[in-house]
Formats: sequence, C-alpha cells, structure tokens
Amino acid sequence: MPGKKKTKRIALLSDVHGNLPALEAVLDDAANNGVEELWYCGDFLGYAPFPNEVVQKLREVKAVSVSGNYDLKVLAFRQKQESWKGKKTPEKYVAFQWNHEHLSEETKAYLESLPQQAQVQVNGFTALLVHGSPDSVDEHLGSSTPEARFEELAAASKVDLIACGHSHEAFVKKVKGTWFVNSGSVGRPEGGDARAAYALLDFTGGELTVDQRRVAYDVDRVVRAIRAAGLPDSFADVLRQGRSIDQLQEADRLREKTPKDMRTAAPSVLDAVVAFARDCNYEPEHTHQVTELALAIFDQLQGLHGMGSQERLWLQYGALLHDIGWIEGQQGHHKTSLRLIMGEPSLPFDRRERQIVGLIARYHRKAIPNDRHQYFNRLSPEDQHRVRVLAGILRVADGLDCTHTNVIRRVTCKVSSREIRMVCEANGSADSEISAAEEKADLLESVFNRHCVVKVLVKGPPNAIPRVGEPKT
Repeated sequence: MPGKKKTKRIALLSDVHGNLPALEAVLDDAANNGVEELWYCGDFLGYAPFPNEVVQKLREVKAVSVSGNYDLKVLAFRQKQESWKGKKTPEKYVAFQWNHEHLSEETKAYLESLPQQAQVQVNGFTALLVHGSPDSVDEHLGSSTPEARFEELAAASKVDLIACGHSHEAFVKKVKGTWFVNSGSVGRPEGGDARAAYALLDFTGGELTVDQRRVAYDVDRVVRAIRAAGLPDSFADVLRQGRSIDQLQEADRLREKTPKDMRTAAPSVLDAVVAFARDCNYEPEHTHQVTELALAIFDQLQGLHGMGSQERLWLQYGALLHDIGWIEGQQGHHKTSLRLIMGEPSLPFDRRERQIVGLIARYHRKAIPNDRHQYFNRLSPEDQHRVRVLAGILRVADGLDCTHTNVIRRVTCKVSSREIRMVCEANGSADSEISAAEEKADLLESVFNRHCVVKVLVKGPPNAIPRVGEPKT
C-alpha cells in the first residue's frame, strides 16, 4: 500500500508592528497546533513599543523573514526626517522617530540584512515570501485588487505560492495555478476585530490547505506600555478598535460633519460608512431619504420580522452604501456596490458583517437573493433570512424615492394576515414612487407571504417624516 502523504504545517505571520504580546499569543497558538516552521512577511516595527523584543523573538523561533515597508522607513528615518516633517501626520512621524531612536544596533543590523523577498521549497511547493507584492514592497493586495493584476503577478513570479502582508487583510486566492495568501496582521489587526491574525498552512503531497486564525491577547498590556513610552493615545485606540490611524483620524474629521439625524449607528462605524460613501461621491439627499424610509419601515414591521438593533444597524449601513456603485457607472451599479463594500479596508466590519451589509446593498434592485449568488451562498440559513428581510425593506424604500426628489415625507405600515399596507404622505405627485415601491416589493412579499400595497393617503407638509434618532410622533 502506498505510504501516507506527509503534511508539513507552517505558520504564516506578518505585520507585528512592535506588538510583542500579540506575537507571543500567536506563537503560543501556533505551537499548540503543531507548527514546524514559521514564515514572516515583514513590518516588525510600528505603533507598539517593543521593537527589539519583537525582532529578537522572531529570530529565536528561526522564522524565515523578509523586511517590510515600515521597517525600511524606520531605517531611513535619519535621511528622511526633515522632508517627512511636512508630509507625515504628527502621529506617524512620532512613530517613525520613536522606533528609530529605540532600535538597538543589533536590531538595526539584522533588519538591514534582511531581503525584501525570500523563496522557500516545501513539500513540492515553491513559495515566495514578500511584504507587499513581488513587484513592490508598498503594493497592497486584497479583495479590491483586480483579478488581472493577480494574473500578472502569478505569470511573472512563476511560483506555486505568493505569501504577502502589508494590506492587513487576510485572504486566500488561487489564480492561474498560483496561490496568494495574506495572513492579516498580528500586531495591528483591522476590520474592527482587535484579535491578532495569522494563518496555518498545511502542505500535503502537492496540496495546500489554509486556516486563517484569530487569537485574543492582552491588549491592556500594550496600552500600558504605549503610555509608559510617551506615545500618543491614538496608538492605543488603534489596537482597541482594530482600526488604522487613518481610519481614526477620518472618523474624527467626519464626526461633526455627519448629519445629526444619521447618528443612530455606533459612531465609529457610522463615521467610516459615511466617509466611504462620500469617497464614492454618493448622493446625500437621496441616500439619506432612502435610509430614513427604510429604518421607518423596519421599526413598524418589527412585530413581523422580530429583528433587533443589530439588524437595524446592518440595514442602515446597507442603505447608506446602496448606491456607491454609481462611481463606476449606472450599469450593474448594485453589483459594483457589493464589490466595493467587500474590498474596502476602511469599513470596520468582520467578514460575516461585510457580506451581510454588502448583500443588503446589492439586492436593492434587480435580482432577488439566490443560493447560487456569490457571498449569499456562503451565509448561514439564518443570515440568508436576515439579508432577504433587510434587502426587501431597502428595495421598497428605494422605490419610494425613485425620482430622487424626496417627495415621500412619511410612511405608515399596517400588517394583516394577508397584506402589508404602506400609507404614504407626500408633498407632491408620487405616482412614480408608489408604482416603483409596489414593483420592488417582490422580495418583501416572498419573505412574509403577504401582498404589499402602497398608497398615498394625504399630502403632508415637508419634513413630516421623523428623522432618524428623533422621537417618532
């Protein structure tokens, strides 16, 4: 009988950024899972004050390592410091300066000796370790990277596996026979999940299996060290919230600019959602009108759908982002919205939440959810039901502002055993809105097995619809 194929398990790590407690937690988890070797894709240094300890620890475990863009910038600080004073934000400048001043000579020499790429052979695989991409230490690879770009890199590299970091986005792709694996960030995770990220790679007889992992660690220990080192408190916020410095700063800038009537969501998440919508040149009047109508319908149908505050937030996020696909044109913009949401690193969602919000936005028009649709078919039956309900509500709300004129001022819902009746107050002719809402009620009708009837009863004064976050009369 042929012998059993031997498996070699390797831990893939990247972007520790000076966070020793996170690294120690990951190494413990890797050891408990029978790891035989460690690969490290760079960025030893960063916003947590353990640069020498991180380098020493990875040297102790004999990790195969390459340098990262952050490491190279710290090493170049002396030559760049004057020009960076006017270009870098104060927080980023302080981080580079602090790391440069606190690196030991031994650590500097080691980092200077590291290559930017390393090729490794394992169980019939040729793997290439890089920080950004095979072309550039600064290139971000992630879910928003075009497929054609992955194909270019695969063809040029001629390896079986490209292991990368830099983007802090964990993903696995196979393109033209080449695997691309990013394990996420150990020490500065993003996406709203503060746990350290890494990956287990199992190589068995020419086959690869990837297990993306998240590990909790002592964040408070790092926070205390940040304060003891005299570093900015925002560095602690980065680790606690699982968000980047840029995302935190953008949230601060937008907090006062965000309309008060749109502040029912968790503030930091809402800031990121509205910021991304603005980056995509969204239409505020239409988007906010649709969002308010959708939330009003959700609240009045609560006895029917039985959902709570979390689902309401997902509906709000999906409504705010439903039309961002217009940035690439009207054709298929609902699908573009989904793709943009799935690939945008500034949105502080975990994978499940990102899919739910993206699908709510995607199904605001055209086809209704189908088990064959990408991302929808990956959700649990319970989450699929949530998407159907919330997207069904959004479709109707979008129909009620199909002319983008904010003519509908209030909607009142009544539910019976046979129908959902929506009575709308308007400040002008609303024939198009009523017709569009009834047409787009198909998903809501199928979910609840009730006919949806939309009528205009009276023409009310402008601004009669209760604003989000205000008492409903």
